Amino acid sequence: MPANDHYVIIGNGPAGNHAASTLRDKDKDAKITIVSDEAIPFYYKPRLTRYILDEIDAKDLMVKQLSSYSDSGIRLRLGQPVDRIDPDSKTVFLHHKEEIHYTKLIIATGSRARVLPTMRSYSDCLKFISSYDQVMEYKDDIKQAKRFFIFGGDLVAFTFVRLLSKMNKQVSLLIYPNAFWPFNLNEEMEAAIAQSLKGLSVDLLVKDDIKAIAESGNGYRVRTTKGKELNVDMVFSFNGLIPSVEFARGCGLDIDHGILVSETMQTNIPDIYACGSCAQIYNPDINTYTTSIGWPNAVAQGEVAAMNLLGDHKVIESAGRKYFDLE
Repeated sequence: MPANDHYVIIGNGPAGNHAASTLRDKDKDAKITIVSDEAIPFYYKPRLTRYILDEIDAKDLMVKQLSSYSDSGIRLRLGQPVDRIDPDSKTVFLHHKEEIHYTKLIIATGSRARVLPTMRSYSDCLKFISSYDQVMEYKDDIKQAKRFFIFGGDLVAFTFVRLLSKMNKQVSLLIYPNAFWPFNLNEEMEAAIAQSLKGLSVDLLVKDDIKAIAESGNGYRVRTTKGKELNVDMVFSFNGLIPSVEFARGCGLDIDHGILVSETMQTNIPDIYACGSCAQIYNPDINTYTTSIGWPNAVAQGEVAAMNLLGDHKVIESAGRKYFDLE
């Protein structure tokens, strides 16, 4: 490997960090840079709900401390959104106009909260829990608020509901049938959900939908298709994720919902790899591209991308039913 190699990784989650550590382990001399739009080092996103409640503090969110990057000879650029990539000149253009030149690139930007098409006109009313920056923006508001409307449904949503109940908040939870893909919400699941929320201050809404959300005083008024009207302080959406790949569109990369890659995590452009939930991986068993979620999948993909960038030919194993389709 040339001594002047510069491996650039866009994204500071499990895929990007594991790619970086694999690269450093195998190549002691190359320059390695991680670029992240977030302002803090690698952290546990699943712990954000507990952080809201102050069950843990900021240091308990961290997977890595800043010093660990410098100790490994990895340059970390925090709070630096990427505007675009130019594969011809092998350049990453940062939002503040800086240019970073690479010899090989790994894109591991993860996903952002999905806004349902029917909810886009109300997007200014919605809150999400998918990043540290979002949580910090309204952590204090959550503590002050008394009434919450939550719609969608996933593991983070149910954790959040339980934590709000623990804080003696009033919660209305509207369950969407398609929020449990690949399973269909049936009566048995409804009963199980209701039982799991028993004893909590939660008003469970099923077989209903949002008709309108409007600002009302210091909060919001939510109307449902069944005629229910709720006055709440905050509205949270938990309706899945979509890949964060906007900056990569238009540079020649094949992109559907995510960046299309082979089983080796290679994109259609030489020297560019993608991994984690921003990538759609070709699955020969079903002859289509799919995206996988979950920490273990991201770690495995980061390692495979790094090894193949270095000249290996490793193939990622199918994640089976952990795959999910994106909007």
